[in-house]
Amino acid sequence: MSRIILSTLNARYIHASLGLRYLLANMQDLKADTTIREFNSASRSIDIAEILLSECPDIIGFGIYIWNIEQTTALIKILKTISPATTIIIGGPEVSHEYENTELLSLVDYLILNQADQAFADLCSRIINKERLPTSKIIDPKPPNVIDLALPYPYYNDEDVNNRVIYVEASRGCPFKCEFCLSALDKTAVPFNLDAFLEAMDKLYERGARHFKFVDRTFNLNIKNSSRILKYFINKLKVDNLFLHFEMIPDHLPDVLKELIKQF
Repeated sequence: MSRIILSTLNARYIHASLGLRYLLANMQDLKADTTIREFNSASRSIDIAEILLSECPDIIGFGIYIWNIEQTTALIKILKTISPATTIIIGGPEVSHEYENTELLSLVDYLILNQADQAFADLCSRIINKERLPTSKIIDPKPPNVIDLALPYPYYNDEDVNNRVIYVEASRGCPFKCEFCLSALDKTAVPFNLDAFLEAMDKLYERGARHFKFVDRTFNLNIKNSSRILKYFINKLKVDNLFLHFEMIPDHLPDVLKELIKQF
């Protein structure tokens, strides 16, 4: 039985939640009491509720996205009806903005805005240890320093590596201010330690991962870093087929990067 469950409804089975794995990686002393339970949007809410409550959790945290907000709202309504004492915490891009006066907010115990990598663990610790709880159900933490974050990649299990898309990020945030995009609210892009990141990629590759999808908003913002990452994967291409996905800024492609891209 798990005292804390991290859950979300993915759009399809092939997707694996990077966000949940960041939360698990940074649970600190509560890591052994925390489990990931992923579902997809084809599953019935009542069936998901039965599976989750069969583990008698104290806390369930849900990642909310545009593709799952309606179904997750219905699911939480069922959970709170059957087990009102279970603490429900939500977060994710679809509830970090314009959450006021929503049915979902009225149902849950806490909402963590924006990046919850460390804030979720802190809140769970306070709940379980019966420490002083927040006075508001809305928690707006400061963005974590990416240098201090434990990386999530060991928490892709063998089933993920063999059958699902592996989501990764070499940087977080976006420096641009496009009015149509929520990523513009970050106002900055911060790279992860590249040595640690590539070491993690190497471990995933050795375990059999061949499908890497970068969620970086601007993969080629730092040409030095993006070139080094591409060179790493080019060396793997000499012996294996890979599928790589990057989002790039089209007007920021110097010749050195073009030549590396051509090798793919």
